[in-house]
Amino acid sequence: MKRQIYMEYRKMWNKITGVAVLAMCAVVILHLFIYLNLQYRAIDSEGQIVEGLASYRALREASEEIKGTMDGTYIRELVDKYNNSFDKSYLKEHRGFLGTGGMTKFMVPNYFINYAYYGAYMSNGNDKIGLEYDFLDSEDEFYKTYKETVKEHLAEVNPYTEEQMNILGKKVDKLNIPYQTGYYQGLANLRAWFVLDYGLIFVVLAFALSGIFAKDYTGGITELTLSSKYGRKNNFNVRWIAGNMFIISIYFIFIGVQLIVNGIIATLDGWNLPAQMFWFECLHNITVGEGILILFGGGLLGAIVIGNIVMLTSIKMKNRKVAVILSAIVVFWILKSKNVYGFSKMFNPANFISDSLLTGYCFVGNMALPYFVIVIIFTVFYVALLWIGIKMSYRKYYID
Repeated sequence: MKRQIYMEYRKMWNKITGVAVLAMCAVVILHLFIYLNLQYRAIDSEGQIVEGLASYRALREASEEIKGTMDGTYIRELVDKYNNSFDKSYLKEHRGFLGTGGMTKFMVPNYFINYAYYGAYMSNGNDKIGLEYDFLDSEDEFYKTYKETVKEHLAEVNPYTEEQMNILGKKVDKLNIPYQTGYYQGLANLRAWFVLDYGLIFVVLAFALSGIFAKDYTGGITELTLSSKYGRKNNFNVRWIAGNMFIISIYFIFIGVQLIVNGIIATLDGWNLPAQMFWFECLHNITVGEGILILFGGGLLGAIVIGNIVMLTSIKMKNRKVAVILSAIVVFWILKSKNVYGFSKMFNPANFISDSLLTGYCFVGNMALPYFVIVIIFTVFYVALLWIGIKMSYRKYYID
């Protein structure tokens, strides 16, 4: 059976698949290099403006000065450094978002501090980077303010009951403080462009898997296939397993390109920083790197669901061209309908990469289930349902 799976898997790597994968990689690489080169500039350690791709390395170097543990001593020194810095005077004269206004080494710690004040209304604008707050006089007062802000944020953007908020409040109180801070711009880029380009995987799968059960395709179904000594049931299992192996392969190619390109441009430093430096209202004591891995895991599950939808379309249509068109329509609709709010958005596999995986909860009685657990449950349900649909259709598959 292993040999047969390998043969079916290899058949999927044809010219059409090759073109689709190369196109996906080209779009990802060009998207990153062109946009990041044209739109970003940073303030280096000498107070000079560095533009283009070199700005990321300059920012990383400058950020060495602000690495540390955000305790009372660190915060007091940070306030003095920022108030006497070129960065502050430059940003005061150059309004706009820091990406185009000038990235600065103070972004990570200053944004985290400002979140304690702005909460759900925090943004990455340079009007929310100052440090003129009374609660910074004391480490205890700052983290007390931060925790209260997290609770208010969760209550404001989610329909939690008072009892549920009490449960989440206990999680907030158990957060491991004080936090470490430093540089993570490469990881921020990785997360941003992973989300932006994620839909490309769906497009590749729509083209590559639409012929897996088609009767008018060289790698599809023939009379010989249906009457082979291995049997119809075994052939179905082999194709389904090979199809899911192919989905995983395409996904890891996409992730690999993202990691390599973002790593080359801005490095992937900062994996060990606490997740709260990036996802302010995250209640898990994990690192930024672990948070991104959870998003990557959600992305894989979403791709598997989409791939199985394409396989079901292939076996229902039996015609590759029709299956491609219908799969493309379905993919477009899924991507188009992902912008909803609340728990309902988690039904859409395109949202399996949402930051809500790290910040959202679904309650079953008094048990708070993180959204990344919900995504796993939904994936199992979707794939099982699609597998049943594909299997039942294959039992009735005939070559007319």
